[in-house]
Amino acid sequence: MTEDNSKKEEELNEPELVVLDSKDSLLEHLKDLMPKKEEAMPEFESYSFDLKNDDKNSKGMIFFFKDEESIKEISAVVKGTEEAKKEINDKLLRFAAEFENFKKRVAQEKSQAASYVKDSIFRDLLNFIDNFERGLSLYQEKEGTTDFFKGMKAVFKECDNFLTKNSINRIEVKLGDDFNPSIHEAIEVKNSNDFSKDKIVNIVQSGYMSNDKLLRPAMVVVSSGSEN
Repeated sequence: MTEDNSKKEEELNEPELVVLDSKDSLLEHLKDLMPKKEEAMPEFESYSFDLKNDDKNSKGMIFFFKDEESIKEISAVVKGTEEAKKEINDKLLRFAAEFENFKKRVAQEKSQAASYVKDSIFRDLLNFIDNFERGLSLYQEKEGTTDFFKGMKAVFKECDNFLTKNSINRIEVKLGDDFNPSIHEAIEVKNSNDFSKDKIVNIVQSGYMSNDKLLRPAMVVVSSGSEN
């Protein structure tokens, strides 16, 4: 192939350069895409068309502005719209975060309210169990061997099991334990020759925990030490 023939073939393969200097000529050039006029602002006209051979973009748009000032005005509107969109998105994110915190707070308050009602009911029940226990103590020496007393003892045991199933546990206290104001309530302080100062010398009423929370302190008598 000669050099001249090669140049002619390259010229034939080069895309044809089309000069479009008006709106009508551009629309005429795009007529195969069937551009559709869209409603727009008075400052410009817009046309949309389908891009059938483009896998990434399915739609195309073309705009015609009256003058440079119109372009600046539209650019300002677009910029303002973007800023407004960003502001709205920020507000929506803040609202979503606040709403999530609100839901957590409501759930926590609901849980606390249920816990308060439960604890209130069990405090009343503990008074009944205390009286039951005192009654058993009074009759244990005389009636301890009778079937009736053994039956009442079994009922009292079931009361304890019921409390345990509901996460209500008796506070373990023994004579001679150190007085702990976080779980004990001192109803009396008296001299003792058997126990040193701040030791528990008598247990008046059992205390209970609800899970890890103090439901009722144990009522105790505390030693102030020997008189000497």
